[in-house]
Amino acid sequence: MNFATPQFLWLAGLAAPLTALFLWWTWRRKQRAAQAFVKTRLFAQLTVGVSLHRQIAKRVLFGAGIVTLLVALARPLWGYIEEETTASGLNIVVCFDVSRSMLATDAAPNRLAKAKLAAFDLVSFSKTDRLGLVAFAGSAFVQCPLALDDEAFRQSVRALDTDTIPEQGTALAEAIHEAASAFTKDSTGAKAVVILSDGEDHEDGAVEAAKEAAKNGVRIFTIGVGTANGAVLKTTDPYGNPVFVKDDDGNAVKSRLNEDMLKQLADAGGGFYLPLQNRQTIQTLYQKGLSSLPKTDFRSGKSRQWIERFQWPLGFAILLLMLEILLPEQKASRDKEKMPLAAPSAGMAGAR
Repeated sequence: MNFATPQFLWLAGLAAPLTALFLWWTWRRKQRAAQAFVKTRLFAQLTVGVSLHRQIAKRVLFGAGIVTLLVALARPLWGYIEEETTASGLNIVVCFDVSRSMLATDAAPNRLAKAKLAAFDLVSFSKTDRLGLVAFAGSAFVQCPLALDDEAFRQSVRALDTDTIPEQGTALAEAIHEAASAFTKDSTGAKAVVILSDGEDHEDGAVEAAKEAAKNGVRIFTIGVGTANGAVLKTTDPYGNPVFVKDDDGNAVKSRLNEDMLKQLADAGGGFYLPLQNRQTIQTLYQKGLSSLPKTDFRSGKSRQWIERFQWPLGFAILLLMLEILLPEQKASRDKEKMPLAAPSAGMAGAR
């Protein structure tokens, strides 16, 4: 059994002893006040027929009624029914660049970490949307299929690093193809792809892939991670010491943000490009780009609807309070009926 407003249940537990103490105190004060104004002999005669047990019973009924009323206010929930729930949202696949160039530190602490924060921000704005994840470098694969499970998406993003895909490079075309195939047959309505990358494409055909995806109803938005000035790539050796990433000629590799490529992809895919700066960037992406797309209804599973049972304690509380009102303190006493009349006073006897 659950309670919709459990604070009243705690109040009922506190009210039970306090109510009992209060009723006992008021009864004692009533007895003392009566005895203070009426002589002991007359008090016994005036209270003939008054039942002590009934007085106690009336107070017990009143206290129990108050406590039961508070239990009713706690709104007990007992039993449930299962209902199919639907959600209205978008189908969004995030293409996440995990190539070695994402280790550049021109975006603090590095491009990879900052892109992860952007992906988490997207989750916070996409509360009723289905999210999927495609990781790509020299190749691409679906890291997390489309689902309403935000925590599964977050865990998949946390697990990403530059070793996720051994084959190095930035295959944007393959990433777009993989993202387009991630939309299942029940992915009706708007389909959107968000690419988080520095745009360093090492292969051809990315723009053509974006145009093909757009023909199939997939909108592509790109987020640039890094700066145009770039930074020299660093990694760590087996002993944890920082070392420069070098090319085949032994020169340190410097990676720069390729905004032109990302803008071309966005234009070809019917979306727009934004440089990643802070949380505001993802908010702009969602409000001006994604939220304007037509949403679709899809099943989000089953939900339990608990049944309220406050009527039972409420009815019982009313019954207890009515009994307290209707129960008299006096009881019909045969002794009272047989009680002899008071003897006539001497003055009255003389008058006879």
